[in-house]
Amino acid sequence: MKTIQKTAGRGLALLLALVLACGMALSAYAADNASLDFTQTGSIELTLADSDGNVVSGGAVTLYQVATLYLDDGNMAYAYTDDFSGCGATLDVEDTSLAATLADYADSEGLSGTTLSIGSSGMVSFGGLELGLYLVVQTTESDNYETISPFVVTVPMDVDGVWTYDVDASPKVGAVTPVEPEPDEPDESCTTTTTTTTTTTTASTLPQTGQLNWPIPVLAICGAVLFVLGWCLTRSDRKHTEYAK
Repeated sequence: MKTIQKTAGRGLALLLALVLACGMALSAYAADNASLDFTQTGSIELTLADSDGNVVSGGAVTLYQVATLYLDDGNMAYAYTDDFSGCGATLDVEDTSLAATLADYADSEGLSGTTLSIGSSGMVSFGGLELGLYLVVQTTESDNYETISPFVVTVPMDVDGVWTYDVDASPKVGAVTPVEPEPDEPDESCTTTTTTTTTTTTASTLPQTGQLNWPIPVLAICGAVLFVLGWCLTRSDRKHTEYAK
């Protein structure tokens, strides 16, 4: 009985050490909020390229500051700017629908952001940005390409536990198949109708915010195993007590 108890105790100790190690690994890859430098400005740079890696030039991109960044009891928090205070959307940077909602609001309200043309290299760079949350919208499409989907990006960004103030956000855009023009004078004697199908592929990248999801299932499994071992150990002790009586 003592051998079983010792083995169970060692198993519990090992699992507790594993849980502590997972927690330490999680904190090791998260940047320290206290190290945020609110006196520093940042930048957002993006290079447009299609799915084959070809540079996409032409068109224009507009950047809007959606929210400012501040610390609330040591935790990162965001507050809408005056322009977006009436949008009615919950300010959740992890919400994948937030960018589209904000883009629609900016368009309906006629909000003005900073607009830059896309150069021959496909690159656009916005500098001198205060810390906060930004919305990126391609307001003018490039020739023969669909516009990129709107997306939000934070300045700074947590990259492997380090605050990066110069953020690289490079989305992918999909080529648009040209539509054949209709003939000026169709032959009325021809009754055949031709349908041209245009296929577009558009994708965007939502910048990471430093959140790591892999430890969650590990911790959950460890907790379940700890519970089962504890239950077995308690039941074993009860049987030993009853046997002693």
